[in-house]
Order: sequence, then structure tokens, then C-alpha cells
Amino acid sequence: MDMKDKDPIEANNELKNELLHALFALKNLNLHKLGQQEFGFGGGSRKRCMAAERHGLNIPEFAMLKQLKLREEKGETGGAWLSEMGEYLRVSKAAVSQMLGALEKRGVVTREPDPGNRRTIIVSLTDDGREMIDGFERDFDNYLMILMERFGEKDTREIIRLIYKFSDIIESIIKEQTGAD
Repeated sequence: MDMKDKDPIEANNELKNELLHALFALKNLNLHKLGQQEFGFGGGSRKRCMAAERHGLNIPEFAMLKQLKLREEKGETGGAWLSEMGEYLRVSKAAVSQMLGALEKRGVVTREPDPGNRRTIIVSLTDDGREMIDGFERDFDNYLMILMERFGEKDTREIIRLIYKFSDIIESIIKEQTGAD
């Protein structure tokens, strides 16, 4: 069956998730450390797509809410995931905390101390947060399906591979130039 014959929400979720993560990696390359002008990257920090505009989210906020939803579905709680989220988004723990604060102010997440470990927090989606992420997922899944249909499965896998390769090379160059580990 061709991808076009499948329901956009159900079709190849694993590949959609890989594409989303690869796009995220590309977005968060920190190219400004190499010089935005040389690469033609510039503009504001709140990158958006059409689906994000309709739901008032930027892509990192969507990814964070999506991961929260997945964790809740698995029954996972606690604050240890903040470091994992930072790695996934390729941002610092401070940036993750800042995004959580903004999402909390908008009423889509709550944060409270973990009674089992006061050094960690439990982050939960509110009903408004679940509604927002569900609507965004439908819109963004359709967007990803359009990309996948136009690329085809083989080229989609290749672009994912190339995005990660590009990301790794950029990170390697930044490390070499800054002496960072």
C-alpha cells in the first residue's frame, strides 16, 4: 500500500517521529556559533510552522508537550527527564526549564515537587495542554505526511540520515573551534 492510501495520522508513525526528531536536530544546530551570515540563517528564536501558528506553539514546545504526553501514557513521572528533554531538543536544562515556565504560565502544564524526591519535579499536562497537543499533532502529522509523500519513503530515510550527519559534522566543528568537550 502506498503512503498516500493510508490515513495521515496512522501512516508510519515511526518514520514520522524520526523525521520530526531530525527536523528538530536541524533546527537546533546552533549555527550562530559558526556565523549565521555565512550560512544564511538568521531571524527570531521562535521558529514556527503553520500548525504551530494555529496552536500558539513553537516546535520545541510541541516536542516537549508530545514527550510529556508519551510519558504520561506510559505512567512515567518525575523530573529526571529534564536532562533527557534537553538532549532531545538539543538545548540546555535551563532552556527546558524556561520553556516549562512559559507553558505553565499559559496553563498547559503544571509543575509540583515530587513527594518521593523533593529535588525533582513532576510535570503534568493540563486538560488544556492535552487538547492543544492533540490538535497540534493532527495538524503537524498532516504536514509531515505531505513531506513524506513528496519525498517518498526512501528519500525521507535518506534526508533523516543526512540531517543527522550534517548535525554531527556541525557539532564536531563547533567543538574543535571552541575546544569544548
